Amino acid sequence: MGLFDRLKKKDETKDDFLLFDNYPFKLAVIQQLMYEQEVLENKYKGGDRYFEIYTDAAEVSDEESINRLKSYIEQGNNFFKKLKIPCSLADKVTKLYVGEELDVYYHINPQWLDFDTYFEDGKDFDITDISEREIRQFPNLASITFNMYHAPSEELVKKIMGWGIEVHLPN
Repeated sequence: MGLFDRLKKKDETKDDFLLFDNYPFKLAVIQQLMYEQEVLENKYKGGDRYFEIYTDAAEVSDEESINRLKSYIEQGNNFFKKLKIPCSLADKVTKLYVGEELDVYYHINPQWLDFDTYFEDGKDFDITDISEREIRQFPNLASITFNMYHAPSEELVKKIMGWGIEVHLPN
C-alpha cells in the first residue's frame, strides 16, 4: 500500500459513521449501543440531570413541569441528532427493542410517562419508517420488538419482514 492509498484510507475512515433517515430508528440503535451494550462513549444523562436540578419535580404544577421539560427535550434531541455513531459498531446491533420505558427516551424527556397525554403517548418516539439505506447498515440485525403505545403500521412491518428481520408486536 502506497502513501496515497494510506491517505485515502484515512480520509475514508474519518467520516465512517452510520447514516439515518429516521430519527426514532436512530434512537432505538442508540438505546442498544449506548445504554444496553455501553459501547458508545459519553453516555447522555439528561434525565438524571433534570431530577438533580429539579428536586421538587413531584411538587410543582403540571404547567411548571412541562415548561421545565421543554429545554431538556430540546437539549436531548439536539445531543442525539448530532451524535455520530461509528460504522464499526453496526455489527453489534443484533436486535432492537422499542418500548416506552427505555433509557434513551427518559434522557430526552424524563417526565414523559408522567405527562403522556401532553406528549401524545410518546408519539415522537414511534418508528413510522425505516429506509433501506438505514437497515442495510446492520447486517446482523435479526429482530425488532415494538412495545410502544402505537403499533407500527402494517406496511412498515411487512417492509421489515421483507428484509428478513423478525418483528415482534405486543399481544
